[in-house]
Amino acid sequence: MVSEFLWEKGYSKLDYVVTTHADVDHIQGLGDVAKNFNVGSVFVGRSPRDDPDFAAFVEALWRRGIPMQTISRGERFNIGGANVEVLYPKTTDDPDAVSDNDHSVVLRIKMGNRAFLLTGDIERQAESELLANGGVLKADLVKVAHHGSRTSSTAEFINAVGAKYAVISVGRSSPFGHPHAEVVERWQAAGAQVFTAGDNGMISVSTDGRDLKIDRIHQ
Repeated sequence: MVSEFLWEKGYSKLDYVVTTHADVDHIQGLGDVAKNFNVGSVFVGRSPRDDPDFAAFVEALWRRGIPMQTISRGERFNIGGANVEVLYPKTTDDPDAVSDNDHSVVLRIKMGNRAFLLTGDIERQAESELLANGGVLKADLVKVAHHGSRTSSTAEFINAVGAKYAVISVGRSSPFGHPHAEVVERWQAAGAQVFTAGDNGMISVSTDGRDLKIDRIHQ
């Protein structure tokens, strides 16, 4: 699905790919991306090579000669004029440290006066750690954690982010009941306009550092 969309957009090369964590719904399609596109580099938060889905992904990278870099809290990058800050996960010396929801890669991307928060599938524990860490969470737009599950998006976290727009990656019908109504209501009560992929199709966001544009491509 990811490859087909990128082909439709006319892409043949991706400078960077980020895998948030090793859950199959977040990593499996990226193995095909590694096979189908020229990828410059891949960022991961953890590298649990005993995980079969992650191992298959790493093999796809190896076969294509694509470098993989482990990133952790405190690292910063400048990519095309955008400042990318890694907020999570914490650094670990364990090469097989768990790569689950609460150890997802969390990125804050700032371009000019606009900021975006990408939260992976973090849950309450990781949200609490991010709040306690004292870093800047404020963002114009947030990718809502864990598909809008009630295990995430605490009121304290939502208030700290203060997003005007909240995007939820979820289908029109989720077997898990995502997004949960109370989560959508919490974001809306905090002043965010909520977009779900199930209702809006592919959601694309762009900015020049001043204006912010949201496009919805219905399928």
